[in-house]
Amino acid sequence: MNDVDIDQRIRSALVAAAGQLTEADLPATPVPSPDQTRLQPPSPRWSGRWLPPLLAAAAVVAVVAGTIAVISVVRSDNARPAHTPTPPPSPPSVTQPSPSAPSPSPSPSAPTSAPGSPANPINPSGPAAFDLGYQPLWPFATLSDARTWQASNRSGGHQPWHLDAGQTALSFTQGFLGFTELDVVTSKHVDAIGAHVGVGYRDPNGTLRTAAVLHLVRFGTDADSPWEVVGSDDTTFSLETPGYGSVVTSPVKVGGHITGVDENIRVSVRQASSAAPIGGFCCVPAGVGAWSATASFSGATDRVLTIVASTGGHLQQVERFAVQGVTSR
Repeated sequence: MNDVDIDQRIRSALVAAAGQLTEADLPATPVPSPDQTRLQPPSPRWSGRWLPPLLAAAAVVAVVAGTIAVISVVRSDNARPAHTPTPPPSPPSVTQPSPSAPSPSPSPSAPTSAPGSPANPINPSGPAAFDLGYQPLWPFATLSDARTWQASNRSGGHQPWHLDAGQTALSFTQGFLGFTELDVVTSKHVDAIGAHVGVGYRDPNGTLRTAAVLHLVRFGTDADSPWEVVGSDDTTFSLETPGYGSVVTSPVKVGGHITGVDENIRVSVRQASSAAPIGGFCCVPAGVGAWSATASFSGATDRVLTIVASTGGHLQQVERFAVQGVTSR
């Protein structure tokens, strides 16, 4: 049964109940005595002619109030809305990050090279077009060797003394030539054609004596390219023959000029891949002026050879020397 049917039935019942009311259904009203009537004039508001309708209306109101109560109970038990209203949307939940699990940050771009190496790693085989311009005497025989060291130094600091022209000159003198008595850098000058480093010793008075001024250049175009010994700047003792960079075979004629008296000149032929000399000549006495000798050698495997002329015997075994870079056939 729906609400319309209930309302209709209630309305019909109210009409029927109102129509069936009679004066007999109303409570009796006491009739005043003649004396009361004379003493108290009837009130126009509560006269007897209005009382029955008022009582009838009160009865109808009572019936309607009861009916409304019944309707309220019925509707509270059975009534249902035509559709379930959509609840208001709940506010979006905000998830707080957990301290133990922070949001991951973007991973950095993978490095283009191994840890500790430069952004542009060295390629030992290039650039092939680089021209040293001199004979590479020591410590590197080729550009590839120099670049291999450069890469290892960048990644792990291997033999950093190659970056120091003075240390390279001393290592050449003591390590490669074997002149261990010459242990001091006496001078150093760098210009457009390279570094010029004096190596020598201290005499008994403590005075610095220069045995030779070595010429070095960078073996490469980078700021951290290593230094390479390429010859000597001769003054009072020179090695002029054979000419610089010339092709030689054994035996080879050597010579130059010297200032001094009663000198003994020793000649040796060396290559970077051998610890000991591969030939030479000892010894030629010389005074002021030109000197010459013939040196034999064998077992040359390197393209570049170093011819060394040295003299001494007054204060120490080696007091002056000169070097010349040549090419073996």
